[in-house]
Amino acid sequence: MFIRKLIAVLTLTATPFAPLVAHAATGTPPAESRAAHAPCILGQYRIASVTPYVVQQNLGGRITAQRVLGAEAFVPAEPGLTAEWLWATLARHVGAMKGSATGMKDCALGVDKVQVEVTPAGPGFRVRLVASDQASGKEVLRRVQQLLVS
Repeated sequence: MFIRKLIAVLTLTATPFAPLVAHAATGTPPAESRAAHAPCILGQYRIASVTPYVVQQNLGGRITAQRVLGAEAFVPAEPGLTAEWLWATLARHVGAMKGSATGMKDCALGVDKVQVEVTPAGPGFRVRLVASDQASGKEVLRRVQQLLVS
């Protein structure tokens, strides 16, 4: 009877460690590889609409030029989702991508020097992604439009 109890206790004690042993045996890819193959975090949220973020630049006198510096996406509200949480999640993702040697090739947050702004907008949130120059801004817009829900 004692041996049966001992086997049962050892089995129950070792069970939680089985996945760890299996995971260690297969090995894990380096952090850069995981970051490059991970899905864009914006894909976790339903993006209902995307518009270009256009800034008017005064070139002197009455001459102005419009420049596309990014994208504005509308994310409908979900239970438990707040503007602060959404901003923190996206900002943390931008920070993690800056630390990795390789970025995600189709993630709008992977464009160099992109800034994230999140504001409440009626029944959802406006996520504004602002790039540092017009070429980067157009790339941000292109990448966000790929995530648009049809």
